[in-house]
Amino acid sequence: AVVSTQSTGDHLPLTIIQYKDAEGFDLHGGNLDEKGEWMQDLSYECRFGKISCNLLNVAIPLDKTEPGDGGFVIIPGSHKANFPIPPEIAECDKLDENNYLINPALNPGDVLIFTEAATHGAFPWRGPTESRRTVFYRFCPPNFAYGRGYFDKNAELVKELTEQQSVVLQPPFVPRLNRLHLEDDGSVGCTVRSEIKMNYDREVFDSDYF
Repeated sequence: AVVSTQSTGDHLPLTIIQYKDAEGFDLHGGNLDEKGEWMQDLSYECRFGKISCNLLNVAIPLDKTEPGDGGFVIIPGSHKANFPIPPEIAECDKLDENNYLINPALNPGDVLIFTEAATHGAFPWRGPTESRRTVFYRFCPPNFAYGRGYFDKNAELVKELTEQQSVVLQPPFVPRLNRLHLEDDGSVGCTVRSEIKMNYDREVFDSDYF
């Protein structure tokens, strides 16, 4: 699945604030770079009946947005593109000249999910509020990483995390190495490595994992 029970949080959660009449954020993302070469880091694929992507965004708006207010925009279907976006249409500073972009209606608390392989950006903010605020969470496959910022397991905040939250905030490594994961019902499970292999690593490497 695009987000599986074994996905891991990538980057630390963050909030973006865009103030009134602030400039837009040029189009970015996509599974191709400016030269038209495939970017595995952000790729989206559908193979053998399964959809997957290497970086998924979950955005929660804190302010109401109507089409034409500005803020988040996206090119529908661009996650399947095989050609890079032309530089001359990548700028988002003008509201009226980019009619290929969708500026969706969003209410506070909505959940907007999109793959980073889709080309997206932001129009200048022209809405009724003084600012537009959005909370972002990003997720990767369990053995994949995009960002470098990961939760410090020794941080004071760790005491406030639920078991499920701690599982999602694990650093990336392959599931078969005894990785904890969330089951469909929200309980915590574990992909158990064979005891024979665990004992071998302890004997040879003097460690549970090498």
